[in-house]
Amino acid sequence: MMNRSRTSRSRTADPLVSILVFNYNYGRYLRACFDSILEQRYRNIEVCFSDNASSDDSWEIATAYRRKYPDIFNIARNRLNFGPHANLANCAFSKRGKYHLQLCSDDMLEADYIARCVDVLEAHPACAFAMVNRSIIDDRGHLTPEAPFYDRSCIIPGAGQAEVYMMAAVNPSVSQIMYVSGKSAVHGKDVSRELAGRWYGTRLLDFHLCCNYPIAYIKDALLRHRLHAENDSLKAAGSLLEILGPYVLNQQFAETAGTYGLQGVRNRLPDSTEKLGKLCLRYCGKFLVAGDETTGARYFHLAAALSPGIKSEPIHALISGYWDGSATDRKKILNELKSELNFISRQISYAPPEGSITLP
Repeated sequence: MMNRSRTSRSRTADPLVSILVFNYNYGRYLRACFDSILEQRYRNIEVCFSDNASSDDSWEIATAYRRKYPDIFNIARNRLNFGPHANLANCAFSKRGKYHLQLCSDDMLEADYIARCVDVLEAHPACAFAMVNRSIIDDRGHLTPEAPFYDRSCIIPGAGQAEVYMMAAVNPSVSQIMYVSGKSAVHGKDVSRELAGRWYGTRLLDFHLCCNYPIAYIKDALLRHRLHAENDSLKAAGSLLEILGPYVLNQQFAETAGTYGLQGVRNRLPDSTEKLGKLCLRYCGKFLVAGDETTGARYFHLAAALSPGIKSEPIHALISGYWDGSATDRKKILNELKSELNFISRQISYAPPEGSITLP
């Protein structure tokens, strides 16, 4: 691991990048997270860390890194767990960088993450943020590639990206985005106070930014996103929030787009609801394959509630035979679900919105 000093930082002309690391009881991942920051090819960085009153060894780990790298690490700790919003606010309070990213403390950066994002944002100063692709890492350190959402690196017109956000979560992890700090305030708006802001504040912020600015997309997997049993997304999937949350969020997106005069984005609302109905069947299939028939049934019936026409879809007909089928029939259905391209998980990439400029 390279040694950093305030002197070496002060001599560089590269803009400062603030890395906001918010943490609660992820001490077992924290060293890997911190080390991935220190191993960045880009040199001019600061870490703004906040711990939400963890009961594990997180704070001891953070203080050890602060002692070793005092010119890089700014650390804070809440005396009580005040929730993720307050924890992230601690990080934001001390950030000074021209650019910043919100890094989950169980995630890891590839060595070129910051350098690649800064290069693109410096070359395209109109952009509000740069988004990268990710790979998935599990608790055993096994790395699984994930198809990039777009099939090329590009600069995307904001309105075009806003339309896509109506239909899909392009960046499922907040750690996939580096923001231009001066633009991320969205003209003074506090998106955490809007509808669904408590759960989807970052996605609301990203949507507001797209309504004002173009964005950059980098198709390379520069983030290692860790999936484990305590991930919020996995908990949300089990309680249907991965569908019900975006349903409410899309209502907010449509309302927000109207305030910017983006009627084309608002017009995507019916399509987004239909898409959620189809997504229900994907989650239904995932839970059936995992052996959770109860949650699978809930998603199956929710699919028709959101999209009544979905009953004519072949995949709906396939799944509908599961509950009344024999053991042999069920096994056959599960095997067909596993083999369906892009059904259980997305395996393809898409062309970016019209008007996008391909990056070299």
